[in-house]
Amino acid sequence: MGKSKEGEEMKIGIDIDNVIANTFEELRDHFNKFMGHNYEAHEIVHALRANKVKTFFYNIDAWHKRVLEGVSPIAEAVEKLREWTKEHELNLVTSRLFILKNQTARWLSKHSIPYDKLFHMKEGTKFIKGRECQAFVEDNLEEAEILADHCPKVFLIDKPWNRRESGKKNIIRIKSWGEFKEHGM
Repeated sequence: MGKSKEGEEMKIGIDIDNVIANTFEELRDHFNKFMGHNYEAHEIVHALRANKVKTFFYNIDAWHKRVLEGVSPIAEAVEKLREWTKEHELNLVTSRLFILKNQTARWLSKHSIPYDKLFHMKEGTKFIKGRECQAFVEDNLEEAEILADHCPKVFLIDKPWNRRESGKKNIIRIKSWGEFKEHGM
């Protein structure tokens, strides 16, 4: 680690899709065509969970067509990561299939998104890396609740699909990346 000149360095875990990448919104048309349905962006997360086998083949299709490489980054997220990388270790922890690792790395490089390590973890297992972190940034409420049992602070980026309240006191809901300043980050 050793990047910090002042203050205490942290290890921060960060999800990719819908946290630093505009995935659901920008891939909605591709997803709907593949699934044969007309989901709104906020319904995609539920459709992915309800159709595990079809979701697996959707990911293979996305890999084959390299659609994830065309998604735009969330500008204020990238700006914050560039700020954090000066003092903190940034571990990107995604539920994307491992076959998407090279495409994900190319996307990160193309957009000059800083990070120290990239991990592809099965959904529900991000806590394995999250327990090494002092903070984690996520958009999936169920994942955030699991992470909250292993990580001191879990920031939940507010999205239409995660509006249910959580009883976990260390989950901090934020509406934008600008709110991290209010939490000393």
